[in-house]
Amino acid sequence: MYKFLIISILSLFSVLCTQAQSKQTNKPETALKKSKPDSVKVSTPIFKNLRLDIDVAPILKNIFAADDTYSFETGLQANLLNKYYPIIELGYGGANHTSSTDIGFKTNGLFGRIGLDFNLLKQKEGKKLSSNLILAGLRLGYSKFNYDLTNIVINNDYWNEKTQYDILNESTSKLWFEIVFGVKVEISKNIYMGWTIRNKRTIKESALGILNPWFAPGYGINSSSNIGINYMIGYKF
Repeated sequence: MYKFLIISILSLFSVLCTQAQSKQTNKPETALKKSKPDSVKVSTPIFKNLRLDIDVAPILKNIFAADDTYSFETGLQANLLNKYYPIIELGYGGANHTSSTDIGFKTNGLFGRIGLDFNLLKQKEGKKLSSNLILAGLRLGYSKFNYDLTNIVINNDYWNEKTQYDILNESTSKLWFEIVFGVKVEISKNIYMGWTIRNKRTIKESALGILNPWFAPGYGINSSSNIGINYMIGYKF
């Protein structure tokens, strides 16, 4: 009786094992399937390009109109993420002016600015990235220069005399900031044209002599605030 029961159990176990093996053989091999690869994230480079600008507005002004001042400047601007545009501007300027009271003023010197612009032009999703720029930003400017004042006349009413003297090679410096707004348009491949308008305000200037300098290189006509306009031609590298 026990032998028959044992034989029956072994026979049933053998059948169940055979069926299980058969099902395992016919089951799809899901474990061997390759999982779908994750999407690869492409990192966007921060630095895009450089653009070299030359201000042609003072050159054109000196050619077509008589002026007591002159200026030559260039700028190198980087493109970061098509949003941020740090810039360095360097130049040389001067003046040779005679006032209404016949006092002569003469100066020349180097100037520099550093700053950052932001691109205000919103790019439309799904469309080609525009090369044109609408920029707003800030600059910090500095100039150290010497100037001459000549034919200064002082009247002495008591003695009824006039004294004429000159102030030569007076040294001073000026620090200012600028609020900038401008437009740059790509007129041909990698060639840009555009303009900027600048509201300039004095931060600090060194101790001055008897008479203030009439002009400061990079700043313009000397006052607590000033307006400047640049017209730039640039090339993108």
